[in-house]
Amino acid sequence: MKWRNRKFTFMVIPDANSTVKRFHLSAAALAAATGFVLALIVICVTALLLYRNNVDQIGQLKQELAVATEDYEKTLENKNVHISELQTDLADLSEQAKSMVTRMKDIDDLESQLKEMVGIDAGPSSQSRKASGGEDDSEQFAMDGGTGGEELPVSESEMARLVDQTRENFESLDEQIETIVPQLELTKEAVVKQLQLLAVTPTIWPTDSRRVTSTFGIRKDPFTRRATYHAGIDIGGNTGDPIYSAADGTVVEAGRSSSHGLNVLINHSNGVQTHYSHMSKIIATVGSKVRKGDIIGELGSTGRSTGPHLHYEVIVKGEHVDPEPYLKATRRSQ
Repeated sequence: MKWRNRKFTFMVIPDANSTVKRFHLSAAALAAATGFVLALIVICVTALLLYRNNVDQIGQLKQELAVATEDYEKTLENKNVHISELQTDLADLSEQAKSMVTRMKDIDDLESQLKEMVGIDAGPSSQSRKASGGEDDSEQFAMDGGTGGEELPVSESEMARLVDQTRENFESLDEQIETIVPQLELTKEAVVKQLQLLAVTPTIWPTDSRRVTSTFGIRKDPFTRRATYHAGIDIGGNTGDPIYSAADGTVVEAGRSSSHGLNVLINHSNGVQTHYSHMSKIIATVGSKVRKGDIIGELGSTGRSTGPHLHYEVIVKGEHVDPEPYLKATRRSQ
C-alpha cells in the first residue's frame, strides 16, 4: 500500500529563461493513466484489426457481388436468347399450321379431282370443310417468293395474338382431320366401286382407228340403198388391225354368221354386252375371261361388208344403244 502513497514529480522546462513547471502525480494516478493509455492502445489496435478485416470482407463481398451480377446478366441474356428462340419457334409453328391448313385444302381439292376423274359427284365436301374451320383463300400466302422488311422487336401483345392464331389454326386442323379421314374412307370405297364399274363398262375405243364410217341409227343400206336401222357404228381401218375388248367380261359367242362374218359377243357383269363383227381373225374363245384392252381379234371385211372395218355394237339389257357416248378413252390411256 506504501507505493500508492508515493508521489512522482514531473518537471517541464519550456526554455532556459522560463520558470520550471512541476507536476506531482501519485503512483495510483500514474498507474491509472498508464492503464488508460494501454487500454486506448488496445482498443485502437483492435479497431484497426477489425477495420482491416471488414475491409477484406467488404472487398470479398464486392467481388462476390460482381461475380453474382455477371452470372445474373449472363442468365438474363441466356433467358432473352431462349425467349427469342421460343418466339422464333412459335413463328415457325404458326407458319407450319398455316401451311398445313393450305395442304388440307389441297387434299380436299385432290379428293374432288379424283372423284371427277372416275365420274363421281364431288358433292359439297370442299365447301363444308371450309365452313367447318378452313381458312379462306384470301388468307393464304405464297412462301416461296421474295420477302423483306424492317426488323422490329415483337411486343407481348403481338406474340399473344400469334399464340391465339396458332391455337385456332391447329384447332381448325383437328376439326378438318376428323372430317377428312372418314370422308376419304368413303371416297376410297366409292372410287373402288366406280373403278369396278368402269372395268365392266365399255369406255374405250375397240380399235386404234377413230374413223367412223357409219353412225348408229337409221341410214341407207350400203347394198340396197334403202333406209334401214343400223344397230351399231362402223369404224374403218386396215385388215389385221387389232380389235380390243371395250371392258372386262366373258366371251359368250365367237364364230361366223352370214351377216356379221367372224364376230365376238362379250357379256359384262352390269347387264351390258358388246358385239364385234366383220373380223378377219378371232383370237378370243368362248368362255374365256377378257380384260378391258385385251386383243380379241383382228379387223377385216368378212360377212356382209363393203370393205375393212369393225361393226361395233353396245347392248344394254337386250336393247341396242348408240356406242358413241361410251367411246371416252383409248386403250393406251386406259
